[in-house]
This record gives sequence, structure tokens and C-alpha cells, in this order.
Amino acid sequence: MIGLVLAAAGTGSRFASGLPKQFTDVQGKPLYLHALELFSTFFDQAIIVLPQAWKEEVESQVQLLPYQDKLILEVGGPQRQDSVGRGLSRLSDGIRTVLVHDAVRPFTSAHLISRVIDETRRHQACIPVLPLRDTIKEVCDGRIARTLDRESLGLAQTPQGFEINLLKRAFAQAKRDGFHGTDEAALVERLGVPVHVVPGDRANIKVTWKEDL
Repeated sequence: MIGLVLAAAGTGSRFASGLPKQFTDVQGKPLYLHALELFSTFFDQAIIVLPQAWKEEVESQVQLLPYQDKLILEVGGPQRQDSVGRGLSRLSDGIRTVLVHDAVRPFTSAHLISRVIDETRRHQACIPVLPLRDTIKEVCDGRIARTLDRESLGLAQTPQGFEINLLKRAFAQAKRDGFHGTDEAALVERLGVPVHVVPGDRANIKVTWKEDL
């Protein structure tokens, strides 16, 4: 069985709006719903992790969805890692593969989701990665410190897929160590478990700034 943790608890400060960007209306529905619907034919259960102040609103928005009985709403924590961890803990015992996805990536393709699921089942951990097009500079005190080799670098995307017990173990270890990563793969990497990659999708953008819409 497949579980989804949809990370929708952020404040979206860089979006410079009066409401978190994941709740911005796009073509008649909030951004997070666009993302959720992409996964509706894949998951057996989905946890939407959201701010406390939005729980009642989201409850009303999802109550008429045909897969509403597969959804659980969970209030997020102070950081993304805390929020995803809370969502992970709500998944039922039957879930074997978990996908973690950013609620502000509404353009993921079914092909990419399928590939991540397949490779996760094969390797326990898999994420989509995009090669870099631009030259990457390390900058220190307003000056270039060095030029990095872009051939060995990539941009991580979501959905990120994991065998559920592996991800739970990675979260538990990170909590013991007081470590906070910027994505779930970083936590698994710390266990020494290889995280495999599939080619990312350039359309699978993360809405960060208003112009991204």
C-alpha cells in the first residue's frame, strides 16, 4: 500500500502574500488541491499536513472529494521536518511505501510519480533530480570563492519515495541527533542508505515566488 504525506504547513514568507501560497486560488481551487489530485489514483491513504489556522477551511474543501475517506488532516510543526514527521506518524500500519510531496508543486506528472514508486520499491529510497544548466558559484562575503563542478550536482524535487520503516528510522535518528534537513532524502542519507535517483521534470516546479504562477 502507498501512503502520501502532502507538506502544506509552510508560511510561504517569500511569496509575499496575505495567505500561505499553498492556499492560493488557481483556476478555481487552491494550489494544494491541484497537487493532491495528481496523486489520487496512486495513494491508499494521504495525510495533509497544514497550519492549525487552516484546518477548518481545508476540511470543508476536501469533504466532497471522491477519495475523501482516504484523507487525514494533521497540524504541522515549527519546521518542515517536524510537519512531515507528524504526517508520517499518522499513516496506517498497512502502508509500505510513502511518498512525500510539496503542496506547492502542482505540475507533477503521473509518469514521474510512477517512476519514483517503482524505483522506491526496488531500492527503498528514490527521489527525482534535475541536472543543472547554469554554472554554480560558491560565494563568500560578496565574492566568488570557487566554481563548483555542476556535472556532479543536481536539483532535488518531490515526490520523494521511501520504504516507510526506513524513513521512520531516519526521522528517529535525526531527532536524537538534533539534525534538521531540508528534505527527507537528507535524513536517509545520514543512515548510510543509498538514495537512488530518477530524472526530474522541469515542469515540476516549486511555486516559491508570485511570478512562478
